[in-house]
Amino acid sequence: MSLETLDRLFAVETLKNIHQVFFCGSYGDPIVHPNFVDIVRKLRERAPTVWIYIHTNGGVHDPVWWSTLANIIGDYGRIDFNIDGLADTNHLYRRNVIFDKVINNAQAFIKAGAKAKWNFIVFKHNQHQVDEARMLSTLIGFEEFVVRKTGRFLDHEELTEYDEWPVKNNQGQTEYVIEPPTIDQYRNASTKNVNIEPSYFSETKIKCDAMENKKVVITAEGLVLPCNFFEHNMYDARFYQDAKPGANKMSFVDGENHVQKIINKYRDEIDINKTSLERAMRSEFWTEVMLSWEKEIGCGRIFECAFTCGQKLTKVWDQNKSVTHAYRYYVTGNNRGLGKYLSDEYVGDGCSRSSGLDITNPDDIQKIAKDSLMYDVFINNAFDGPPDTDWANYGQVNLLQEVYKIWKENNKSGHIINISSVGCRDIVAPEPEFETYRVAKAALDYASKQCAASFKNGIVDFRTTLITLDRLDTELSRSRDNWTGNGVDLKDIKNFIDYLVSVKRNTVIQDAVFYVNFNHKGV
Repeated sequence: MSLETLDRLFAVETLKNIHQVFFCGSYGDPIVHPNFVDIVRKLRERAPTVWIYIHTNGGVHDPVWWSTLANIIGDYGRIDFNIDGLADTNHLYRRNVIFDKVINNAQAFIKAGAKAKWNFIVFKHNQHQVDEARMLSTLIGFEEFVVRKTGRFLDHEELTEYDEWPVKNNQGQTEYVIEPPTIDQYRNASTKNVNIEPSYFSETKIKCDAMENKKVVITAEGLVLPCNFFEHNMYDARFYQDAKPGANKMSFVDGENHVQKIINKYRDEIDINKTSLERAMRSEFWTEVMLSWEKEIGCGRIFECAFTCGQKLTKVWDQNKSVTHAYRYYVTGNNRGLGKYLSDEYVGDGCSRSSGLDITNPDDIQKIAKDSLMYDVFINNAFDGPPDTDWANYGQVNLLQEVYKIWKENNKSGHIINISSVGCRDIVAPEPEFETYRVAKAALDYASKQCAASFKNGIVDFRTTLITLDRLDTELSRSRDNWTGNGVDLKDIKNFIDYLVSVKRNTVIQDAVFYVNFNHKGV
């Protein structure tokens, strides 16, 4: 991309509406651009507080160059150094990158006062070095050390996991192979548990990362796209020849790559060498992409969207679980009230009796628990009704126990959220009979806190939180005679869930209670 194009792209008026500019190479490294420092300097001059974010292997230039870059970026930015091992292993994946040079460059950048993170992709050949690398990152001054669980070993064509990946020289000869980690905690959840039927890609909800986070990708040639996965469809060798990780046949329509076909249709409208960013964003290209999600594969739905941003097969987002906006949610009782609201807000999956899954049925509990392995956050919301009825049996507790069991067996990380009621906080005499709703919810409270204790004591890697709610502000509550105009706002519950899944990974919020003043008259 020319400096002239970048100069026009980073117009002052445009930058007023931009929070972050992220430099990341799909097929290279941004720091090898001959004018990269000048590009970043001009960007900073025009937008003093825009966040400048860079991904790099850090393997070129000298410490003076890196100190200069740090001074330009200042307090509003960060560089992620992708260092996958130590001196004897980093070069096995980061070809021709000298470890000591990377470390010297990172030290210079950090000493100049800038922020840096160490990303470590785990393979079999470096899995034994994670703790040592983490300690080294602390000594150097990295703000954070992040383990990345690679999804590279997923065969896109067969939807199975590769045992190894050949590393070839320029003559196409295999020099050695890299293998996935054998330590379970470092394995990618999607590649480890992949069990996807072709129909999934027509049925799954699509949680588009570009839409969720209001961002676009601008390629080196100037195309404005929703993500770099669209760019991969244009240039990855796997779409043109027999190359790993393969190309799924669903990527093609009448023998032509579907993504390429759509891009070519609107190419002139989304090329910033020929138009402005504002005009590119108004192209019908975006409408066609979004409308495709309402269709099925073979009838207009884009396979790449379902493959990358669907609900269960999320190998990209499984690489780094600190990215909470990419979490996938499963909500029980998602047909009405709070369950429906949360499912809609999170573009989540879920179940209810109306969808054919009943938490009072042991077989259904087994199915729900097994499905829950594919999600990051499981919200145990559906209540099975008073236990003295013939269709109820403390199902919410039974479901929690089964999900806990299967998550523990699979060394899963993530979050279980149990929805309870303040009704169980008041102890009443069983006259004329037990108020069994209170008893069932009290059982859920205790079981949930036991699960939270398992995380606190290092028994499991997933966190469990109990949310106890007073009367909700829902259509059902508003229809009742005792409605006073006050109830818990569903949005506040969603905001709290956003917070609790984002707290530091060593912390679990055991429980939270939402009380309501029913007679509140304030504005």
